[in-house]
Amino acid sequence: MNCTKNSSSDETHNFTSTNKAINELNIKLKLNNIRIKSVKDIMDSYTKKTRDELIAICKEQKIKGYSSMKKDEIIQLLLGTKNINGNTGTTPEIIRYIDLFCGLGAFHTAFNSSKKFKCVLACDIDEGVRNIYKSNYGIEPVNDIRTINVDTMPDFDLLCAGFPCQPFSIAGNGEGFKDKEKGNLFYDILKIIDAKTPRMCILENVKNLKTHDNGNTYKAIETELLKRNYIITSKIINSAEYGSPQARQRIFIVATKVKPFVIPTPVKITNPVSTIIDPTNVKDELNRARYTLKAKTIKTKIDISKPHILYDVFPVLSPEKKKLLDEAKTKLEKTGGDPSSLDKGGRQGERVYGIDAVGVTICASSGGPGAKTGLYKVGDNIRRLNVKETLGMFGFPNDYKFPDITNEDALFYLGNSIVVNVPLTFVPVIETWFA
Repeated sequence: MNCTKNSSSDETHNFTSTNKAINELNIKLKLNNIRIKSVKDIMDSYTKKTRDELIAICKEQKIKGYSSMKKDEIIQLLLGTKNINGNTGTTPEIIRYIDLFCGLGAFHTAFNSSKKFKCVLACDIDEGVRNIYKSNYGIEPVNDIRTINVDTMPDFDLLCAGFPCQPFSIAGNGEGFKDKEKGNLFYDILKIIDAKTPRMCILENVKNLKTHDNGNTYKAIETELLKRNYIITSKIINSAEYGSPQARQRIFIVATKVKPFVIPTPVKITNPVSTIIDPTNVKDELNRARYTLKAKTIKTKIDISKPHILYDVFPVLSPEKKKLLDEAKTKLEKTGGDPSSLDKGGRQGERVYGIDAVGVTICASSGGPGAKTGLYKVGDNIRRLNVKETLGMFGFPNDYKFPDITNEDALFYLGNSIVVNVPLTFVPVIETWFA
């Protein structure tokens, strides 16, 4: 019996390892294609323009030294491969970056895939996060962005900031810049930008930032960056389109000096939740005595690029509470209301998802029996994802460390993280841009 079980386990492990190796190879090949395509697209757009049109771009971007140049030389100037003295530039040996509001270090993990990046400063106000960051990257983040001395902080080329999303989030307080504690931290980023003038800034936030306050919040951010002569590129990115098993939409704003940044196209590799499932986790977490399941309509064809909802989860009510609910439903129906609106259930933490498609957004603040990760049907069991599986949903390595942190706190910190897969696809494009 034991020999048979071990053999099966080894075969499963080998099969999983092979699939992982294939996926990693596909991603690497795609990254190389991204590097080539981004440069080619920019070059093609400039080549189609006249010399006068290129000069107009130079004037708009406040680039000097083009007056005596031919068209091809102006293109080189716009691409950053030629300086105003006509000398060909070279790629910096090291791209120095700072990791503001660093969290678990998604940017750091992504940049560690290349030898060209070096983190010179990290910052986060959460003590638990700072301990986790130091344990994994060997750098002790400073405490509060508002206390950073811009005169003594190290020089850097690239600023990364996943600044607090709660003021702009649908799930958060939605107060935006009116949130005096967190909403105004963008202006602390600007103080650092004003002091150091980095060549590139990458900002990340919830997708609602784009439409918050009828678009005025995003417009304010864009206006401030334009005042500082940055060229802005932004896009709402679904991490599931960049190889993550998690559907998570976030806005990435890239501000650059002199020449634009081309946000890489999706990798077109869809990885379902099954790719990160821990086969050793066989616990059935859902208390069937407290909750009942209501099956959703069975789909004949599953779109694996979207979460697959199998059941809504409802609490089992006592006879007394059920009577009160039925009376309230009858009263509401008589007034033309929808009685089903009184049913508790159907929120993210009150649903069961299939592992045959990408998973729902991991959310630090979501509650219910599927709090934070959502519930998944794994074999005959219904359970939340564990920490190891949730690391996989964000693209972090399996050996990522959470020193002296409870599993619930680890899931909370993950729920506030950036998905590594997205900045990972940025790496070759950033290298090309600095070249």
